[in-house]
Amino acid sequence: MKPHFQCPLDRQKTNRLFYTALVFASLFLSIALAVYVYRGFYSRYWADDYCHSATLQEYGIARGVLNSYNNWSNRFSAIFFVGISELFGDKAISFLPGLVIALTVLIYAYLFHLLFLLKKCKVNFLVSFLISQIFTFFLLLMSPNLFQSIYWRAGMISYFAPLIFLGLAFVILCVDLTYGIKKYKYVIFFLLSFVMGGFSETFTVFQIGIWCILWITTLIFVKGQNKDKLKKDFIPLILGALLSLVIVLMAPGNFVRLNQAHTELKFTNLIPLSLKYGWDFVYDSIKSFPVPNFLLFAQMSIIGYHTVQDSSKFFQSKNTARNFFIFLFLFSYILIVCVAAPSVFTMQTYPEERAWMLGRFVTVLTIIVTGFSAGILSHRWMDRVVDTCLISIIILLLLSIYPLKGAWAEWQQLPQWQAIAQAWDERHADILKKTASGETSLIVPAFDSIGSVAELTADPHYWVNVCAAEYYGLEEITALEVLP
Repeated sequence: MKPHFQCPLDRQKTNRLFYTALVFASLFLSIALAVYVYRGFYSRYWADDYCHSATLQEYGIARGVLNSYNNWSNRFSAIFFVGISELFGDKAISFLPGLVIALTVLIYAYLFHLLFLLKKCKVNFLVSFLISQIFTFFLLLMSPNLFQSIYWRAGMISYFAPLIFLGLAFVILCVDLTYGIKKYKYVIFFLLSFVMGGFSETFTVFQIGIWCILWITTLIFVKGQNKDKLKKDFIPLILGALLSLVIVLMAPGNFVRLNQAHTELKFTNLIPLSLKYGWDFVYDSIKSFPVPNFLLFAQMSIIGYHTVQDSSKFFQSKNTARNFFIFLFLFSYILIVCVAAPSVFTMQTYPEERAWMLGRFVTVLTIIVTGFSAGILSHRWMDRVVDTCLISIIILLLLSIYPLKGAWAEWQQLPQWQAIAQAWDERHADILKKTASGETSLIVPAFDSIGSVAELTADPHYWVNVCAAEYYGLEEITALEVLP
């Protein structure tokens, strides 16, 4: 059936116009993400950063990981990578946010590119790169607590950094399905999964949910040559995640922390509370970000519409599309429940905001997939109306300006972050100077808490003060708002 309206431009010119719009969209997103990267240069040591660095200074990386595991933290991978960053000096902490943002964009861009190849879709890499930029921007924009998740090393290492390793694991899976990997792939999968599990107990449960659901789905629904590959590939991923979970649960440091917090592990209400908290997060995500969610969905729908002209490549029938969306939403909800479960198990409480960064990862990715799929499916009725919708390209270009608004909001806050970093640098330099002169007990200026992260207080026995004193090699350190 011929469409009712004919596009004034031929298909070649229309595609050229579409990719021109993508170039501008990518440019705007690059500017927005650059602002987030630039803000990272004002990151400094806060709270747990002192504790981790002090332990690593005293024991080195290997013994530091073991000491932390035995006495405080089960996050062996997190402590290890903190130790790696410490090898580059105390200034390295200012470059970590930019590094993880850049790696997220690059790894997920390649992942999206491989997914298109698996579906035998010849798509310009710019599309994959743009989708990754969109994904990263909205992940940052709608972060439950941007400071804790990106600009505070302890929070970023535990919850955001492992998402890079997760993307890498999926990249290797796709490479194996596309080209085939003959050597060491099972070892690589096992080690990757094991390392990811050591970032935090929340991510351990999160990735177990991912691999187990995908493995079961493969057994039931996948057919052909890829079924055998996936069945085998998911097993080392599951085993690595389970081993890391055992090590995380057996950590002697767990009991030290639980005793200090006066809590105990409880199975009571684990499932109902996890389901409730997961649903609360989904509801809050929809209610709190109506505009970003709508713009993300609309942008991805237009990209999907223009990128994939033949909907049958993805959805053979209405039933296929329906089952796909049911699986997508159910899968996403289960993963969000997995994010909530560890906090319910250990503290019977709602997860910390930084832990919900994993939940935001799921919701943003779900909207991206839903929007892109809706754009593909729209051909079934749009093709009856017009052969190619030029208006959608104009709308895409207008939507692409939105990230600049978020960038402008961040840019306006930069003087505040610069002032905080400058004050920290001055206090840091003063402490080092006095320490070098032989002083062992110091009184320093107090700062306000940032992003609900603890700061030095007037109590030298407060845990942050104790960690900071160990970090600087002092007997004690006290922070006062008004110096004597």
